[in-house]
Amino acid sequence: MERNTGILERYSNVLETLADAPNGLSLSEIVNRTRIPQGTAHRLIKALLQVGYAAQRDSRKIYVLGPRLLRLLHAGVSPLAVSSLSREPLETLVESFKETAFVAKLIGIRVESVAMIVPAGEAQSYVQPGRHMPINAAASAKAIFAYQEDSVVDAALMETPVKYQERTYIRKEEIIADLETVRRNGYAVCAEELDPGVKSFACPIHSGEAGVIYSVGIVGLSRRLQSYSDTKIITELRAAAAKISAVFLSGQHGLTIVDGSLIETKKIPR
Repeated sequence: MERNTGILERYSNVLETLADAPNGLSLSEIVNRTRIPQGTAHRLIKALLQVGYAAQRDSRKIYVLGPRLLRLLHAGVSPLAVSSLSREPLETLVESFKETAFVAKLIGIRVESVAMIVPAGEAQSYVQPGRHMPINAAASAKAIFAYQEDSVVDAALMETPVKYQERTYIRKEEIIADLETVRRNGYAVCAEELDPGVKSFACPIHSGEAGVIYSVGIVGLSRRLQSYSDTKIITELRAAAAKISAVFLSGQHGLTIVDGSLIETKKIPR
């Protein structure tokens, strides 16, 4: 037991050292900072690379935290924290389009809505916190799954897709082709594929080495959204996605661990 604890302590030491160096460290720098023998440090790094907890920057021998670990950290961010982090960009979208703006998140192999703002006087919203966003119909889900590895998409499609509306794709090859279009265009559209008479647009939120875990979107009645050009909608969604991404990547969000959960501990500069 003591030997296993010692090994875990060394892994933790390496990961904490990498966490303090967002630009990455060479093997010699890791050795100098951790005081772990070079041969041992090399074996630890190799193991961390294999499981995705560490990664090489630009194929060089500069090591950073890996995408799998970063995704694990994002998984612990509560919906309340995401709501706080994204409030200003979502409010801007609501002000521009007078429609519901929201953020969705990849949780395991499902996408769920985690934050939303509804325009004043809106009697009904088509997005509720925790709503499942299907890969074959929801723009917010398409904008996330388009950037996932094939294994994640395949796992999500293990469950037979539901044909929500006449326009909904249910054949795997159609869904895959739709995701390829989303990745090529950089945005997704749901044209009455999920709810009748309802249209939505979404853009991916790129989270650095962690990839795409979130998307930001707007949703409303098709007849109302038709009063805006697709170009205007996508331009503003991309701006919102960039702002939310910047907050996550800047370190300004002040997240800390309390009782096993990541929470916001300081106010976000406006």
